[in-house]
Amino acid sequence: MKVLIAAGGTGGHIYPALALADALMKRNSENEVLFWGSKGRMESRVIPEQGYRFYGAEMSGMNAGIRAKIASALSLIKAKKKAGEVLQKEKPDIVVGFGNYISVPLVQMAHKMGIPVLLQEQNSYAGKANRFLSGIADGIAVSYASNIEQMPKARDRIRVTGNPESSLAADAAYDPELIRSYGLDPMKPFAVFMMGSLGSSSVSKVIDEAIPLMDHSYQILVAAGKANDYVYQTKNTDRIAIVPYIDGKKMLKGCQLAVVRAGATTLAELTAIGTAAVLIPSPYVPNNHQYYNAMELVKGNAAVMIEEKDLSAEKLADTVNGLMKDPDRMKQMRENARRMGRTDAAEVICDWMEELVNG
Repeated sequence: MKVLIAAGGTGGHIYPALALADALMKRNSENEVLFWGSKGRMESRVIPEQGYRFYGAEMSGMNAGIRAKIASALSLIKAKKKAGEVLQKEKPDIVVGFGNYISVPLVQMAHKMGIPVLLQEQNSYAGKANRFLSGIADGIAVSYASNIEQMPKARDRIRVTGNPESSLAADAAYDPELIRSYGLDPMKPFAVFMMGSLGSSSVSKVIDEAIPLMDHSYQILVAAGKANDYVYQTKNTDRIAIVPYIDGKKMLKGCQLAVVRAGATTLAELTAIGTAAVLIPSPYVPNNHQYYNAMELVKGNAAVMIEEKDLSAEKLADTVNGLMKDPDRMKQMRENARRMGRTDAAEVICDWMEELVNG
């Protein structure tokens, strides 16, 4: 089976798409997977690094203002022409769209040419591109039941499969020696703080101020982020480690509590692994979708949420201290998170793709 995947914009689209690609190749080494995305953006670097062929296109998003809309419409026409050329050349058996505006021209042209189309939605509030394309898709694999109401005309073509990234998270292994390498004791409980791979300067300041208020009965591991311009004043000790980057999946498996953003990939990992969490959704994302992602776990009693507008050092420290001192509640949160997880998401989506290709 030859598969052309459209993915781009952010890691929240790209990494689940790569997880699906890896699952396809693991299933059958004769499968062929290639990608479509934006030139010069994150996907144009990350995807080829993983060994997959990549076609880059240029297209502008549908921003406010008449000039921006005209520019976007013209770039869509140009991108559709290139998409048609790629589809004619590669002749994929199926096209899979992971959201983001760059998926629109490829999916539209695939549908026009009679190539089966499957969409995958990672967030609890479906993105504009997937909602727009839902009318022409042959199938829509969603991560939450709430997505069904957002695409009512496609109800009969939607299946709740989960996020492909969860399959990778479920297989992650925790090595206690990792904690030792950060100067911490692998025998003592720890809470991990991660605000995405790039970090968040605003939340980092609050974490920095909260650390002195946190109880000494547990250790603290902070992943500051690779592009975080905030400089922590707290120094590393035998119970506090502040590092630029950690392997998130492994740390989620080893920690007692995670304090994290509420991106789709992070929540897929939390639920696949079964990690108790304090969620601080980013308010700087389209449709405030991280808030809605977080609410799914809060409603399932699998996490606690603090909105960034309500965040303070005292509130963060009180919340983390309260949970770390309540092992029964954290055990229940872990169990609830695990019940919400779909550790077979990538495999289920692969099955559906084969179903669509074989008719």
